Amino acid sequence: MRKPARKFLAAAGAGLLACSMTAVVQAEELRLLTWGGYAPQEVIDLFEKETGIDVKVTVSNNEDMISKLRATRGAGFDLAQPSQDRILGAQKNYRIYKPMDMSKIDTSRFIPSMLKAYETSATIGDDVYAVPHIWGTSGLIVNQSTGQQEYSFNDLCSDDYAGKVSYRLKRPTLIGFAFAMG
Repeated sequence: MRKPARKFLAAAGAGLLACSMTAVVQAEELRLLTWGGYAPQEVIDLFEKETGIDVKVTVSNNEDMISKLRATRGAGFDLAQPSQDRILGAQKNYRIYKPMDMSKIDTSRFIPSMLKAYETSATIGDDVYAVPHIWGTSGLIVNQSTGQQEYSFNDLCSDDYAGKVSYRLKRPTLIGFAFAMG
């Protein structure tokens, strides 16, 4: 990863999620494949001002990112940001990402346990393909007129609420269940 790209990550306050296999060369443009809202304009403006490198953002989603990178054999983008759970499978099947050079990343800027989790879940052999970039929390929305003031993910499975709850059965929800269950 070239030095200006590291500055972009520092300005964003986070690391990139995956790096495409495009050969890294000094360029006048940084091509970023990311989700909407993941590259705020003020961060892009700061990066362009500090480096003189233009940023071209392509907004996408996981399936589209993988398709774009497969179609170009990993070329066309300098940085890509798929969801964590869409890195290893795509890499094993299509070899569309370039491993991260961890010696060029200021790991002190990360929550150590999150960085370790990414290294564990985004590593093939000795190659690390991701570091945390954007993460957040999942919340529960409840009708407090019932009088209960505190809820947990375990309540979603309670017989008391059978037929009265709705949730998206995706990875973050399953992780929430796992943590709630200990």
